[in-house]
Amino acid sequence: MNDRNTYDLVAQIARHLTGFAPQSLRGALYLLGPDGARLAVHPLMGRAEWIVVTGLYPADSSDLRRHSVIAKTTRGPRHIAKKIARRLLPKYTRDLRQLQAKFAGRDERADLVATLSAFLPDDTIAATEQQTVIRWQLGSMSGFFKVRDHATRIEIDNADRELAERVAYAINQRST
Repeated sequence: MNDRNTYDLVAQIARHLTGFAPQSLRGALYLLGPDGARLAVHPLMGRAEWIVVTGLYPADSSDLRRHSVIAKTTRGPRHIAKKIARRLLPKYTRDLRQLQAKFAGRDERADLVATLSAFLPDDTIAATEQQTVIRWQLGSMSGFFKVRDHATRIEIDNADRELAERVAYAINQRST
């Protein structure tokens, strides 16, 4: 099966998968679907009548299981689409949603850290996958923020009222 025939097959498969469209990018073929779903389609090495369809994830997802199906091209695009919908998409879309939720939590955490760090001079930031800790010192005042994806712990020592109000205002603005 040559590249043109493979692209035509991918386009026909896309017609049988709701919300999917074919894409050719630098010689690779993809099925792009709803909510960021991206399936790579390529011929099976050494087997001219077979293709492999693999669900792809954004970067930083090496801990997720790869989901793929192998299909015989002579069975036709409708059969291949059904196989993808039945065997690949349920597990792949579940894992993709979990990964997207994980990234959304990190983005929210990064925004809050940037907000807090903007008005705290002399701060140091230490981040792990689970949390980000901001330690700061301003004269005799000091404190730290532990920011997790869904919770924030704030501890402030010897702070004046203005600083405490600024911190409370910044966090309140983020949650509304």
